Amino acid sequence: MILDNENGLLLIRNDQLGERIWRSDECYKLIFSPFGRGSYQTNHGDISIDKGEFLIFNPYEDHKQLMATNEKFLVEIKPSLLQETADRLGITAASPEFTLLSYKHPQIRQWMLFVRDFLSLNEEVGSVTNQFFLDNSLTQLSIMMLQYGAGSHQIDFPSISNKAVINDVTNALKESYSEDWTLDEMAQVARLNKYQFAHLFKEELGLSPYSWLQLYRLLRSQYSLLHSNDSILSIALNHGFKSVSSYNQLFKKMYRKAPTEFRRIHGFNK
Repeated sequence: MILDNENGLLLIRNDQLGERIWRSDECYKLIFSPFGRGSYQTNHGDISIDKGEFLIFNPYEDHKQLMATNEKFLVEIKPSLLQETADRLGITAASPEFTLLSYKHPQIRQWMLFVRDFLSLNEEVGSVTNQFFLDNSLTQLSIMMLQYGAGSHQIDFPSISNKAVINDVTNALKESYSEDWTLDEMAQVARLNKYQFAHLFKEELGLSPYSWLQLYRLLRSQYSLLHSNDSILSIALNHGFKSVSSYNQLFKKMYRKAPTEFRRIHGFNK
């Protein structure tokens, strides 16, 4: 099933789930994995999307679908709609750029389930009804992408309502994110052994505890990167990175560009 209009499209399909051709679309593309793992090839390596996770490709990001389990759920959002939504939300960042990272968020999942259920029950409904539904759905999703998608417009990790023990840990990490944290110390906050904690954290958020902490550090660093003239070295060290090289490596993994290029594109001190 494909629904499209001037602001984007929504695609749900159960065939052609194997390797496809290379794509480089002019839109933002959100891919959700409802039933199992999906995988995509990029010029910088493969990206996996586990069950219940989502991933956002930025415009003109080269990628190729390698595999999707049982179903492909994809939404394309035109940059003009996302920018208009950002303006209305008071987000001043021009052309938001999302990290190439898959993780879980309950609001994204709930939106996806609602859309799938509505379309499955209304396949025979006239195009006017479906087009009206699509118009509203794309607007809703553009809001959630900006709220819950980690990217250049964020200075914090998108809020997620989780089990209390996970919230306790993420709150503790936020309060002292620049400090050294071991898995044992995180598990102590959760009052679990480290193996139980690591499994529960990954199950809830789709990220390992250390990956979450590193991404949080990166997002917190973006304000200094974009709004100050501080050196990349000082920004990295002040936000909990052991070295500027580890900061640069994570930045390139998340954005496919170095912090200096990210500053040049998105910074306000140009």
